[in-house]
Amino acid sequence: MTTRTVATIWPEIETPSASGQLGGLEAPGLQESGVLLAVDDRGLRHVLIEVSDDQKPPKWAGTRGLEVVVDELQVGHRPGRLYVDVSCRDASMNENFSGLATEICDALATDRLNIAPKLESILERWRWFWGNLPDDLSAENAVGLFGELWFLEYWMKPVTAAVLDSWSGPSKDRHDFKWPAASVEIKSTRVRTDGPAKHRITNLDQLDDPEKGELYLFSLRVTDDPIGQNSLKASVDRIRADLSGDPALMHKFDEHLGRYGYTPAEHRYSDKAMRVVAEELYRVGEGFPRLVRSSFPQGVPNGIDDIAYSLDLVACASWRIAIAPGPESEMLRASVEESNAA
Repeated sequence: MTTRTVATIWPEIETPSASGQLGGLEAPGLQESGVLLAVDDRGLRHVLIEVSDDQKPPKWAGTRGLEVVVDELQVGHRPGRLYVDVSCRDASMNENFSGLATEICDALATDRLNIAPKLESILERWRWFWGNLPDDLSAENAVGLFGELWFLEYWMKPVTAAVLDSWSGPSKDRHDFKWPAASVEIKSTRVRTDGPAKHRITNLDQLDDPEKGELYLFSLRVTDDPIGQNSLKASVDRIRADLSGDPALMHKFDEHLGRYGYTPAEHRYSDKAMRVVAEELYRVGEGFPRLVRSSFPQGVPNGIDDIAYSLDLVACASWRIAIAPGPESEMLRASVEESNAA
């Protein structure tokens, strides 16, 4: 039997024919709790949470297309009740709204007390993701983000404010992690288990020396595996759980994810199970195989643009310094904290 979810319930709700009317069904897992999924006469979707007169409404500054009000409403043939009404005013954002509604229902299923602060926390988190459509995240970008989170979670742990500040990938900086002592470029590739150890370098700046400190290349190779224990969503959830004791830090992490184009409503790639085939750290020193702007002493030839190339890691073995987190990753992480303390 198919499990009913927020996403499957929406199509079951009949759109009312008269202006101002609402049709609705009980939210999954919240039967007889006063939490409804509803649709108005324009087909716009709502999450309705029944509250008493003495409960404080959530504080919400608002985001375009997402509205929160407290109002007395009648849904179908049910008696009128006072509800917190969270509504999606832009039908193109329905997928994201289903993700938001799912988080609200999951939170209320475990605790119906303190509704206002729960909603405020969830709505604030979704502020960073609201404008990102699920289709915006490509398969390539999903693997790229997974690689950056893998490095963040395992090579730079624990994730502190200084470590999170060093993560520059979401801002589209030249290197994915940077601080005064070092910069790290992350390259992640989905391969077959016997696939070649190659990465695509997309421009002349990716492996160019940073303005300060040393440059490192972190290589992550993954393969699709139906029974694999890793996925982009699992990485996001683990890091958020580790940061749950520091709301400000978790908020900053969500902000970084939002800038990357990630949304919790995306499932095509973020839920895909993967297995890590290899993780390697290289020090990009003298003689490392690379093309940079200084490779062309007379300048890049006129008419040549968008130089990209494949880097064969077999040729980089002499510069490899680690195949798992250890002393080298501890050294990098320590230098991040030292830079922050200076």
